[in-house]
Amino acid sequence: MAASSEAGGSGLAKESDSEIDDLLKHLDLRDDELDDVVIGADAVKEFQKEARWVAIGKVHTKRTFSAEALFGKMKALWNLSKDPICREAGENLFVFQMHCLGDWKKVVHQGPWTFRGWAVLIEDYDGWEDPEKISFRGLFVWAQIHGIPELYRKVHVVDDLARRIGKTKDVQMSPKLFYEGNYVRIRVLVEVSNHLTRVVSLNVEGEGKKRLLVKYEKIPFFCKHCGLMGHNHEECGDGVWSKKELQYGDFMLATRHVNPQTV
Repeated sequence: MAASSEAGGSGLAKESDSEIDDLLKHLDLRDDELDDVVIGADAVKEFQKEARWVAIGKVHTKRTFSAEALFGKMKALWNLSKDPICREAGENLFVFQMHCLGDWKKVVHQGPWTFRGWAVLIEDYDGWEDPEKISFRGLFVWAQIHGIPELYRKVHVVDDLARRIGKTKDVQMSPKLFYEGNYVRIRVLVEVSNHLTRVVSLNVEGEGKKRLLVKYEKIPFFCKHCGLMGHNHEECGDGVWSKKELQYGDFMLATRHVNPQTV
């Protein structure tokens, strides 16, 4: 969580309204406190237009960190056409205002983004909903399924296999092999509440089952004991695990080809 953050959130959200309503039952308001600030319909439309390029994010960790460090890191990492406007919107909640469609697409739809190795979860934001009510499901990552027999290397087969890993956004049947191995490349939504998938199973009638290894590109920190992102195995339970109990690990990380030195 951010080391220092201000309470944030839209007072228009249902939960906030309910809290205010409960409080108002016991308060006698003065006339000046009942004097409305009116936002006209034209102004609402203009505000909605300005909110087109807004996103909200959080860092998937329970550790403390500086919001300023996060903002500086993300600005450098995103390298947008114009620096976004960044602000804290609550405990480990951050609003990013981009200035054009291209920058917004990069922040919301590319990635995965990380801060000090932790996943940075990004969602589209309409500027209306209470930030505390936003659901951060996970992040899109590039994963690889290795060793699919050529005979069964078909789009619909790969798509079915990919669904075992997460919600599929893109499938590359013949990717450029920047990484080691024989694989298809898929972009999937990995939910942070789910354990990472290590293998998928292909069952061919008359031939039996074949386990296919799943590897991930640029995946944020994950636990080698439970397979969840956001902590390491020494922070899981009491942190004491035998080698056999570490069921996840570096074998799940895609290895990039090393270019041989030219002579």
